[in-house]
Amino acid sequence: MNDSAELLHIIVADALAQADELLELDGPRAEAWASDLAALADEAGPNGLAELVASLSDAGTAGAAAALWALDAVTDSVDRADPALEPAPTWADSLATSRSTGASSLTAPRGASLALRFIDSADVGHVILVDLLPAELGSTAETIGEVHVGPPQILDGIEEEDADISAFEIPAAEAAARIAKALAATEAPRDSLVATGRLLLARLREWIDEPGAAPRPATAPVPELPPRDPEDDAYARDILDRALGPPATVENDAVARAAAVLRDAAASDAPMARWLAASVGPVDLDDPDLEVVIAALAATASPVTLEPLDADTRVAVVDLEWADWLGAVVGAVRGGPGTPVDGEALVDLVNRCPEVTSSIPKNDRARVAWAFSVCTEIHTEIGLIADGRITELGIALWPVALRAAWST
Repeated sequence: MNDSAELLHIIVADALAQADELLELDGPRAEAWASDLAALADEAGPNGLAELVASLSDAGTAGAAAALWALDAVTDSVDRADPALEPAPTWADSLATSRSTGASSLTAPRGASLALRFIDSADVGHVILVDLLPAELGSTAETIGEVHVGPPQILDGIEEEDADISAFEIPAAEAAARIAKALAATEAPRDSLVATGRLLLARLREWIDEPGAAPRPATAPVPELPPRDPEDDAYARDILDRALGPPATVENDAVARAAAVLRDAAASDAPMARWLAASVGPVDLDDPDLEVVIAALAATASPVTLEPLDADTRVAVVDLEWADWLGAVVGAVRGGPGTPVDGEALVDLVNRCPEVTSSIPKNDRARVAWAFSVCTEIHTEIGLIADGRITELGIALWPVALRAAWST
């Protein structure tokens, strides 16, 4: 058995194992399941979907029949005259009946999202939430990040006071057109977009006749780290020292708490621990608290490797130059505790910093703000930022982290 045939065999076996549970779902969840299954079949080869359908047809079980119904709703790949479609699942008549009930535009510190809301003929509602990534530098086209499909309740969190998300209604057709344009510009789709791609396309057809082809997995190459220039590093350190003077006193208890968060992340392989893996190291988690924390923070400004980081973070790290970090940190420390340090605010600090002779142009502003938001997520999680504002710990550690970043 060759690799493609073996992969398809595994996919079919897993689908049949899950198919009985599929009977207990509703139409939208069955369609989402089938969208993911079709994407997996694509990975088995150009005929993977057709071979999957044939295998399910031969299975002759109620679960296999349900899988065929769900696949047909998002791929139109099943012969409706096939007797293997019987017995039909209870939700068969509601498939492909979903219609829009509205759309929302959501804005959070890390970026923008669009939410499309739907309801089907069985009165089952669902939401497709599409994260949008700002245009690459030098481009005007947004791309799609993560895509989530779920019940209407997935939007409940935006109303919570601490969510830091602003939302407003927009015409659904406008949201669909923006998503379709971003989809066309997305060359390296995330796994979640690949998995939900056929369902997303099926929903977009309410407004757009040909919204595009189903996204397929793409292995994005790890970008090259820009070469380090020792003279630039030395110049940046000198400017930082002359601008801010000696570092502030570090509160040991706060550093200990930050280090504990990082050690817990490393123990559970949480995404935050990737910064430790990208830093000078490997980092010994038994090192003093301050060394562990500074290693992770320095990596956000100047990692030694991009390999451990996810695709978004790799792009963000490469986008930010030493002058961006210099202007942001000098401005924030001068402003003192409570200074706003969300992505947009950091761009303003860079442009206002007298020590930074260049400025971030208007066309690049959204992208740089997004990059800052991505790279400073860990700063929030370990206490350097709270509610979008720099803390006493941030005042103390940001300059130390930059000196470390520019000394490796």
